[in-house]
Amino acid sequence: MKIKIALLITFALIPATPIIAQEAASGFVISLKNGRFIRGRTLSRDDTTGKLRLAMTEAGGEAKSYAVIAPEDTSEIRSSAGDGDSIRIRLKGGSDLRCKEFSLNGDSVAVKLGSATKVDVKWADIESISFAQ
Repeated sequence: MKIKIALLITFALIPATPIIAQEAASGFVISLKNGRFIRGRTLSRDDTTGKLRLAMTEAGGEAKSYAVIAPEDTSEIRSSAGDGDSIRIRLKGGSDLRCKEFSLNGDSVAVKLGSATKVDVKWADIESISFAQ
């Protein structure tokens, strides 16, 4: 009887685990034009198709689950709500930009550096986009 109760509790909690993990996790928050949002830790772009790949769960540095998003379906990309959280855009040549949010404009990224300052960076000039705490 105790085993049945333990199994019932375990199976009841399993569906809630990914939701809790996604809500509590820090990382990228991508707002979609349909009103939904997706959270993830690593963002990359496929150079041939231009689509974004967002790793949602990772283990040992490798993506275990990810979403493929068309850039035109995004409205904004920002870091999670934490004050110490930021997005690091590493540029080819060694420099980098830190921001709280950016948006996609075709072959470039509009990086929001302040309340009124945006810088356009070409995808070809970006080495990586990562989340920093």
